[in-house]
Order: sequence, then C-alpha cells, then structure tokens
Amino acid sequence: MKPLLSMLLMSAVFTVPNTALSIPLSPSLLLSQQNKEEQITQKIQVAFPDFVVVSLKSGNRVTGNFLDLNNLSLIISFKDYVAGIPLNDIQLIEFKDQVLIPANESVMCQQSNNQCRRVPLSQNQEQEATIMENIPFASLSLFQGSKTALLTIPEQSEEEESENINYLSNENIHIINSLEIDESGQLITISLTPNKR
Repeated sequence: MKPLLSMLLMSAVFTVPNTALSIPLSPSLLLSQQNKEEQITQKIQVAFPDFVVVSLKSGNRVTGNFLDLNNLSLIISFKDYVAGIPLNDIQLIEFKDQVLIPANESVMCQQSNNQCRRVPLSQNQEQEATIMENIPFASLSLFQGSKTALLTIPEQSEEEESENINYLSNENIHIINSLEIDESGQLITISLTPNKR
C-alpha cells in the first residue's frame, strides 16, 4: 500500500498540467493599468448660468431663475415663487443671462464673492460648443445651491470628439448652454462651451 501511495504522490508532483498557467502580472503592468483607468474618466468643472428656459414634453415652456438641479427635479424661481419641475417632464433646459466663474477648480460658486466673479454669458461665446451625448445624470455632481458642479466625462473612442476632449480640462471652466433629458430622465445630452477662468 505504501509503494502505491508514494507512487501516486510522486506522479502528482511531476505531472505537467493540461492547461497553461496564467502569467502573473508584474507590478509595473498593474500600475500602467491603473493609470489607464484614471485616463478613462476625467472630471471637469462646469457652471450653470442664472436664467433657464425649460421646454416641457407637453409642449409648454417655463422660464425662471436657476436654483438647483438634482436627479429628480429642476428647481427654479420666478418672482416670489419657487417651483420644482420633475426631470421626467422636461425635454430641454436652455441656460441664459449671467454665469459665475470660479477662480479655480476647487471653488464651488453660490454667489459673487472674491473667489467667484459674475460675467455676461454672451461674453463667453467665442469657442464652439461641445456636444456630449448619453451622459448618465449621475455623472453630474451638483452641490445643493451651487451654480458650479463637477462633470465626470466617460470613456470615448479615440476618434470620437478627439479634438474637443483636448480642451476639456480644469484649466477652463465649462459653461453649460443646454441640457437635453432623455425619456427615462437618466441620460442627458449636454452642450457646453469652455471659458478661461
């Protein structure tokens, strides 16, 4: 019995596996993959102008001052009234009037102060607008009451909008011209224009 057992153990040790073993990843390869992952998504700072024209799916239009935007509704004010419009009812939000420009990417603007300057929107329309389609609403991080937000740019193919992605950086502030909301209220098409800080 002992010789049979030792022969089985020896054959198990010296048997060549039928399938190829995977090659362990070197630390440098893992680091390069992490860097690649970081390059896939990028956060840029965006600014919301003060006034909105809202086109509803019903065909009606509503206007007012922009107060807040969350994953459920757009909050606007008109005269002394504050109204919340469900995103599912909105087809398009167009932004107009003035916009707050933050001094740097770490500043979130709520009102004019020494870190946030107010400029007319028409002054910033030299650059051509970038259109970004099918962006998940969750990619837009807007802090309550703030007129600036962070937008996470998803992965894009190399050919797709390669020229536009070059200036989508935090050296600029990106002013939102319009937000088009899909039927589900989960995906948005954003038109934005870069502006120097």
